[in-house]
Amino acid sequence: MNAIKSKNDLMSLLIKALKANGLKITEKRQILLNVFLKNPDIHFDFDTLYQEAKKEWPHYGVATLYRNLKIFVDKGILSENIIGTKKYYELKMFNKKKIHAHLICKYCGSIDEYYSPDLIKYIKMIDNKYDFDVYYGELNFYGICSKCKKTPKNEKH
Repeated sequence: MNAIKSKNDLMSLLIKALKANGLKITEKRQILLNVFLKNPDIHFDFDTLYQEAKKEWPHYGVATLYRNLKIFVDKGILSENIIGTKKYYELKMFNKKKIHAHLICKYCGSIDEYYSPDLIKYIKMIDNKYDFDVYYGELNFYGICSKCKKTPKNEKH
């Protein structure tokens, strides 16, 4: 099997997935998907995602974004994670790290992902013990990132 090499290849696969789910391929959906493809490692909150979509097309609407996010989450293209009081979205479809942990800094709000084969082994142990098949999951850990640890305490948010 050939490796997927470009953003265009990924967009083609996303378009096929939309069609397979009976969805129309609109310019606004492609703009939204393109934002995720340009930034595959970013967890977008709604406001940031909205600003990025508007950079692509200045008339991108709030209702359109809400509607398309819901559709993409329902169809398994994006994942929606609630971290604290905010929802964050990430491209789920091509995420090789289906089961991973989010490391969330309580000061700056940065979100990093942690993935380890040991984490997968532990999940498989849970699968066997409870006869439960885990397909996807996230864990959220809250703490202090290395950058904030280096910041003097009186300068932290």
